[in-house]
Amino acid sequence: MTRIATANYFARNMASLQLRQSNLDRAQMELSTGKQIIKPSDDPTGSNSMIRLRQEIEVSNRYIVSQESAERFNLTSESAVASMTDVIFRAEELMLQSINGTMDKNSLAAIAEELQQRLEQFEGLTNTTNANGDFIFSGFQTNTQTYVVDDFGYRQYQGDSGQREVLIAAGFKVKVGDPASQFIENVPSTSASYVPTANAANLSSSSISMGFVTQSAEYERAAQNAPFTVNFIAGAGAGQVRVEVLDNGGVAIPLEPNKSNFLDITPGDKVQFNGIEFSTQANPAPVAGDSFQFDSSSNTSVMWTLQRAIDAMGMVSSSYTGSPDITNASTATLTGGNIVDPAVGHTIDDFTVNILAGGLYEVYDSAGSLVEGPSDYTNDNKVTFNGVEFDVGGVPAAGDVFHIDRPDSQARTDLVSDLLTELKSGLTTVDNTRSSMGARLNAIEVEMSAQYRFQEVTKSTLANIEEIDIYEAITNLEMSKTGLQASQQSFAMMQKLSLFDYI
Repeated sequence: MTRIATANYFARNMASLQLRQSNLDRAQMELSTGKQIIKPSDDPTGSNSMIRLRQEIEVSNRYIVSQESAERFNLTSESAVASMTDVIFRAEELMLQSINGTMDKNSLAAIAEELQQRLEQFEGLTNTTNANGDFIFSGFQTNTQTYVVDDFGYRQYQGDSGQREVLIAAGFKVKVGDPASQFIENVPSTSASYVPTANAANLSSSSISMGFVTQSAEYERAAQNAPFTVNFIAGAGAGQVRVEVLDNGGVAIPLEPNKSNFLDITPGDKVQFNGIEFSTQANPAPVAGDSFQFDSSSNTSVMWTLQRAIDAMGMVSSSYTGSPDITNASTATLTGGNIVDPAVGHTIDDFTVNILAGGLYEVYDSAGSLVEGPSDYTNDNKVTFNGVEFDVGGVPAAGDVFHIDRPDSQARTDLVSDLLTELKSGLTTVDNTRSSMGARLNAIEVEMSAQYRFQEVTKSTLANIEEIDIYEAITNLEMSKTGLQASQQSFAMMQKLSLFDYI
């Protein structure tokens, strides 16, 4: 007969009660947390898998944040560039209107005013900032305004050519923040732009503007032996300075309007040579000894093209202009220059009038072909050729030469036609950049979808390891509760058993 000690009996029953209470507590905790692995010791292998899966989800979340940032940056850029194309389309329409022969001075002024508004709108788009205040088209120089207006009215790029990249997936970076130097500044030009560089030894801090073609026909005829050198020397009068332009061989280039090797100007005046024009600065004014080098660039800027189109709208005269050569012996002039008889088959060109002995003159076109003469101008004191008529002022001397420049209206048509070609090239570069942004947005969308699918699968796997089966957990809870209650009732009943109850 086995003897059961009271202490042993109580110890065994207490252990049983504690175990069942522990099982009930565990079941309640699983149900309240929804987890079947609450501490690593519950399932070491499963815990290790959970840690790895959580790390993968965390990395995926970081990629999604990067993807959202890249998407936001490219959407902001794409929206601005889309508006730029609208501006270019409208500017193109206006420029096409301007070369209509029926346009008068007032109509051209209205076109210039709208072009100015479009240019300012385009400038505002290039200076777009994101939510952080960063200039999105300045390359790496995000704290620097993309474009500023120089002293001569031209918009100059202030950023660099850097382009930021964002890592949106393992080994996959996408570009954001296209620098304006890649799609606004690198437009192929029909005629070179000339960029000045001041000599380090200059005595003043004055500058000159960029050089642009304003007389397309003259530019095409002249030998463009760049780089050119612009020198300032002492002028003939008070407050004047004298300008000379040398080609790359040091040979002086004839300057407009009288084909002289130098020109006396007041600071702030424009200077024209070989069909190219630049402006001098009034304050601070250049001084004798200042020098600049003009280097040609085969590319131009959309901003410069629009500004040049605005300036071209001021070229309104429909008359030829006659300028005496600097070497003329007399002070005679040619004025008027109206096309009085277009029916004679007049061809727009630049001409040269040579005064011969005996009151005769000859006229040559820009190719050097004789188009009139020898003819007598003394009968009515007029020089006429190809339907064009000039009044002779004063008494010309034999050997005098007059340079006849085509009407500004025709020069404007020639120039705007070239600028339209540049603008179309600018539209192409802007559109190509917009297409690149669209391709990036598509790539981001694909990667974002891939990350969401990856997270869905990974979270499902993590849930299978970590989370409970709710129905199983409820069953376990009820079973643990029932077992505990049974143990408690059994223990209570056993406590009442004693030999003294049967004596």
